[in-house]
Amino acid sequence: MSESVRCFVSVKVPAAAAARVREAEDRLRAAQPSWKWVNPDTFHLTLKFLGEVDRDRLGELWSAITASLEGKRSFVMTLKGLGAFPNARSPRVAWAGIQAGAEELSELAEAVEAACERLGFEREQRPFAAHLTLGRARRGQTKSQVGQAIEREGDVEFGEAPVECVLLMRSQLSRAGAKYTVLQEHELEHGEAE
Repeated sequence: MSESVRCFVSVKVPAAAAARVREAEDRLRAAQPSWKWVNPDTFHLTLKFLGEVDRDRLGELWSAITASLEGKRSFVMTLKGLGAFPNARSPRVAWAGIQAGAEELSELAEAVEAACERLGFEREQRPFAAHLTLGRARRGQTKSQVGQAIEREGDVEFGEAPVECVLLMRSQLSRAGAKYTVLQEHELEHGEAE
């Protein structure tokens, strides 16, 4: 019986952009310290969460994903705005938004989704929403000051960040938080589209 690996496909947020987002996350954290906040060193945009995958299938999976990304070019995304799922009045997840580059991220996510579906992975039912998760309410929390903080700071700008590669990441859960390890990396093509 082969070991399984909890993994997902993502785009990394470069350190300079992550530092700017961290300042906003710190202000949200001050408003609601009891939430589970994401370590800014691990900021990423998830394209596809795979869950537990048999280690023996990782090679086949990554080959299918990289084939689906053939011809996809690097681009620049703009991180702007704060929001919450389902909304700021009843926040369960706090996020930073993507302005420019959201369409390109959606195209990457769809390519990955289609490749995974062909290998028998279940297709995500919710439409892809490009965002950077900052924190989550803990189980049982019903009131939150996060929504008010988001409404105060909703239009904050974090600047631009290059998207140059797609990663296959391993996620190991522990009481100290998730530990992420890069399993594979695919560089997007550089240069202008013809």
